[in-house]
Amino acid sequence: MKSGALNHLDDGRINIERHGQPRKWVVVLVVSFAVLLLIGACSVIGGVLLMPVFFDVSHVNRKQQVIRQMEKIGDALSAYHAAHGCYPASYTKVGDDQSGCSWRVAIASHLPGVDSSSLPKLSQNWDSPDNLKLGLVVPSVFVSPLVVAPPTRTETHVFAFMHSQSPISQPGFENEFALSGDVSFRHTHREILAVYLPNHTAHWAAPVDMTLKRLQDEVANVTPESPVVFLFTDGSVVALDKPREPFFVDEIVTGLSHSRKLN
Repeated sequence: MKSGALNHLDDGRINIERHGQPRKWVVVLVVSFAVLLLIGACSVIGGVLLMPVFFDVSHVNRKQQVIRQMEKIGDALSAYHAAHGCYPASYTKVGDDQSGCSWRVAIASHLPGVDSSSLPKLSQNWDSPDNLKLGLVVPSVFVSPLVVAPPTRTETHVFAFMHSQSPISQPGFENEFALSGDVSFRHTHREILAVYLPNHTAHWAAPVDMTLKRLQDEVANVTPESPVVFLFTDGSVVALDKPREPFFVDEIVTGLSHSRKLN
């Protein structure tokens, strides 16, 4: 009898232990799931909090890339000036006084790593069938890093500044500064060569550039995410990321702002 009773008790303990094991696994699974949810929630919250930081860093890096690109364009313009004794005209003339390619094409052969044979022909209209095919190969310095998904691959945000005091001028209207090959003369005059405009684009080979009024409008609508970047004849590059009044551009053009910090 004692032996049977003990066996019965042992069987009872075994049954209790067997029934208890699934409950332990349920508890472990529930706790594990709760921990995973907590980790996931922390990750999401942390990502949301850090996203502006990552965005700012990424944006600053892209703005610095625009500045480096403008510096390379300045180097190419200087090389063109050294080779020809003047800056390029805003575009070439072909045929019966028709518009050829822009100054961007004219200086492209002075950019490192650019194959001259792949560039549009200066002797043809910029939009001739042959040039439209060649124009698909755009030097990287003319492509904006601030535009994540550009509508086309041939558009640029870089333009010459068209003004009576601009070193780059329309064909037949070259001014004394543009024609001067005197390096010392060049460095005593800090004029606008080109600008990066975030809200305006054109085909990189097209004879399209910016007027004073357009530049004033762009500067008045500057944001940190869409800076206007100036390239000057002394090789300096200035990025504006805050709106400025129209007279600010006038001062840059006339030289009144040269003694003050632009940015």
